[in-house]
Amino acid sequence: MLQRFQKELSRYLGVPETNLALFNNGTLALELGYYAMGLSGGDVITTPFTFVATSHALKRIGANPVFADVDPEAMCLSPEAAEKLITPRTKAIVPVHVYGNVCDVEGFERLSEKYGVKIIYDAAHAFGIFNHGIHGTHGKGVEESRKSIGACGDMSMFSFHPTKLYHSCEGGLLVFKDEKVQEKLFELRNFAIHGELSCTDVGSNAKMNELQALMGLECLKKIDELLDYRQKIYDTYAEVFAGCEEVILIPHSQNKAYVPVLFKDFATRERVYKELKEKCNVFSRRYFYPLLTDFAPYSYAKGTCPVAETLASRVLTLPTYYRLQIEDVKAIAENVMEIVG
Repeated sequence: MLQRFQKELSRYLGVPETNLALFNNGTLALELGYYAMGLSGGDVITTPFTFVATSHALKRIGANPVFADVDPEAMCLSPEAAEKLITPRTKAIVPVHVYGNVCDVEGFERLSEKYGVKIIYDAAHAFGIFNHGIHGTHGKGVEESRKSIGACGDMSMFSFHPTKLYHSCEGGLLVFKDEKVQEKLFELRNFAIHGELSCTDVGSNAKMNELQALMGLECLKKIDELLDYRQKIYDTYAEVFAGCEEVILIPHSQNKAYVPVLFKDFATRERVYKELKEKCNVFSRRYFYPLLTDFAPYSYAKGTCPVAETLASRVLTLPTYYRLQIEDVKAIAENVMEIVG
């Protein structure tokens, strides 16, 4: 099942099988990917507007996360902000395609060429996004010009956690430029045991299992349907919120993996979050809040990313999932409108 899954992912993503590696979760995929790319002991510039796994995986391999601010519209790491923090100790930049909003990949490519740093994308939210944001049809061959967003940079990680748009119950995928990295990753995900008689490094038990692979294969058959329905949900929210200055729907996501909205201030966001849950039985999420720099392991950078701090205090992600009925989407949006007045 694992081999079949890898082959089908290769076909769907438009990436050779030699440039893929599957793992039992996205966090270990990141951790072992960072390690295989040689980031231990160096500085790595990344965003505080992300889930903790992005930076936890760096800390676990002995790298030092350095936080740069984000673009106020796309909410992704700003290449201009990242460039200001590059030093001789900088080994890599880790941008995040937040909510499926694609980073300025051209901007980061220029930084890579100028400074010789690696670019590793946390693409946990970005499955199903291709060049120009157009997703293809699974199982009907791959055009040479059609490449997954995961083919950008030196490496990208996709999460197959059950809360994601596409999942394998749990899992992670690395896509990388240099096919030589695959052998190293295959060893690392199996304790770094080489053959039967030697252990070459400190690896982990990070192998994807057969049941995960089987679930991934079944879900892959539905990927176009999943993407299309997410678009319908997003469009319904947009229709209800149209013209409302109190609720700003973030428009940039290409796969509509999330439905993030911005409110005018922290107090309004908190009120909407609380009343949706307590009065409407609707569970939204303050994603990403608190900011990473508010957490103890990263508090050394608190106050250094004002744009990210402002966004974290105003953003709320609304429900979206495959079985969510369109009439319920309308009701949720109307509830939000009612709460903000």
